[in-house]
Amino acid sequence: MNETHDNQRGDNGAVLDKIQKLLRLADRSRGATEHEAKVALAKAEELMTRHKIDLASLRMNAGEHADIPVGKEKVELPKTLNPADLLILSLLQSHFNVRVVIMTVLGQKHADLIGSSEDIAFASYAFGFLRQTFFQCWNEFKKLHEKPDRKSYYRGLYDGIKEAIESGKRQAEASVSEQERQCYQIALADTKTAITRYIAEHYPKLRNTRARRSSVNSESYHAGKARGASIRVNRPLE
Repeated sequence: MNETHDNQRGDNGAVLDKIQKLLRLADRSRGATEHEAKVALAKAEELMTRHKIDLASLRMNAGEHADIPVGKEKVELPKTLNPADLLILSLLQSHFNVRVVIMTVLGQKHADLIGSSEDIAFASYAFGFLRQTFFQCWNEFKKLHEKPDRKSYYRGLYDGIKEAIESGKRQAEASVSEQERQCYQIALADTKTAITRYIAEHYPKLRNTRARRSSVNSESYHAGKARGASIRVNRPLE
């Protein structure tokens, strides 16, 4: 029994090593081209999805629902959050299998990403990628328009990216078997339960807050939404 668990830990470690290497290859700040980043990111997504399906299949065959190991990773934030930051963190929580807790310690802000190690790795990469993308898209847009509205443009980017993620999810679901979809849903449910337990234990005074919606500039919003729809950062079989 112990030998089996040791083998599983070794297999998990090998998978995580592969995922981390792919995420490093997808890092544009390290010199990857846009094409190279997309190819590496797509392979990481595929590997992570398959990893979850395989883990769920093992538990189903064994007739058990083992606890998913959950941890956290800190992502540094600026003292004054940019309007893009909260939208990006919301995307991570909604579509990348992690919970986000914003903390302020001695005047410094950071976000705790809580989830499985592979989900945290992907969400951490996605945060940096999306932050760079939001700022780059906004800088390009504002140069070409007389009265650009940043908040409206960012809201459009958010909605466009969200729709692209959901579209990718539907395509992924249509490309695999019903059994694989069920396995993945089981893995996600187990992960969600483990995250909820972790938060209850480590953040007993946590309060949920909702962002206030403000009026939007139609031109800036729709331009952002169209641009966001072309950005691919999605998780298959979410």
